[in-house]
Amino acid sequence: MGMGWDEIEKIDGFAGLRAHAETNVLPLLENAGLTASDGARLKRRLSRAVSGGFIAFVLSFLLVQALLPDSWWGETLVFILFPLLFLGCLLGSLLLYWRSFLRLVLDAKTRFLVRARALSALGEPLGLSYVAMPGGMPPALKWLAGQSWAPAELKDAAGALEQAGGMEEAVAAARDAGLMIESNVYVIGSAEQKAQYQETAARHAQVEDGFHGRRGGIDFELFEWVERVEKAPSIHHLVIVLEAPLTLHGVTQLRARKTGWPQDTAAGFTEVDLGPRAFGELYRLRSTDQVEARAIFNPAVIERVIALAEGGAFRAVGKGSRLVFDFPGADRFALIDLVTGAWSPETLERTASDLAAALALVDTLAHAFMLARKSDTGGT
Repeated sequence: MGMGWDEIEKIDGFAGLRAHAETNVLPLLENAGLTASDGARLKRRLSRAVSGGFIAFVLSFLLVQALLPDSWWGETLVFILFPLLFLGCLLGSLLLYWRSFLRLVLDAKTRFLVRARALSALGEPLGLSYVAMPGGMPPALKWLAGQSWAPAELKDAAGALEQAGGMEEAVAAARDAGLMIESNVYVIGSAEQKAQYQETAARHAQVEDGFHGRRGGIDFELFEWVERVEKAPSIHHLVIVLEAPLTLHGVTQLRARKTGWPQDTAAGFTEVDLGPRAFGELYRLRSTDQVEARAIFNPAVIERVIALAEGGAFRAVGKGSRLVFDFPGADRFALIDLVTGAWSPETLERTASDLAAALALVDTLAHAFMLARKSDTGGT
């Protein structure tokens, strides 16, 4: 349950945000001419197109298997035709719905840019800079827009989305920490194969809604990545990236008992027993460097981390110069539905509540891990 305006404005730095939102953010939304559309219907049509292409592939492949002889050259031909039939059926089905796909992309681009302006305006009095597409454009859309046969409208849309990128280092830190692939996926193979899978899965993860700023002398960056779950709502992971209190030569991972370990290809992980039973009942800690792990998780930090549990899933990784935290949950910062264009004063209030909760969490993490307070006028 989100906070209301009165509760939001009690958070440090949020006083007066409601008046700012009503004066500067609501007019942006009201004057944008956004109306709920049939985007959901278009999305369903495209989903049916993909399903139809897959069904056509299965039927055509079974027919090819039945017609070709059971010989070495027949089996070789079946092997060659398998990927060609799959891609051909899928692309052929999508071509039938190309106009629907283009309409969906162009409408989403318009809403995306309006939402970016609104979230930038909402974060301005909080000292936040908004990045609509952290880490850059999705690889699949970038590839599609780069094809010679792609329509000019799609190329223009891709160009606008490309300009909304940023925060590449923060996203790269989360990828490198192994926090941007499903926690229940385990890859069997060599270190190189695991690293390749981790890089591919993380690079294709949907990343959105980035903010960076400074609170209490602490620089931070945060964003969300989306974990797709079959036959269930997607999980939106809030990732917070902070500077580590010391340069780390090993890798230290922390997880709540309710979630799995981050994926990492580093060798030599050993469990770290810090002693306090209350910590062990809530968390698991492992590291490639026991000395570093104990330096980060000194008794004062342990006491503060215990208070972070609150019965929820939580993962963290200390690696290089960064501490990276991952909190799974519902969709945050959902000011405008990019598929339908729907928004309301209530979604604006919920978005402000999400920002207040995220920044309060930044404050809590900075305090819990005893990060050095830096002067806002000196040092970086």
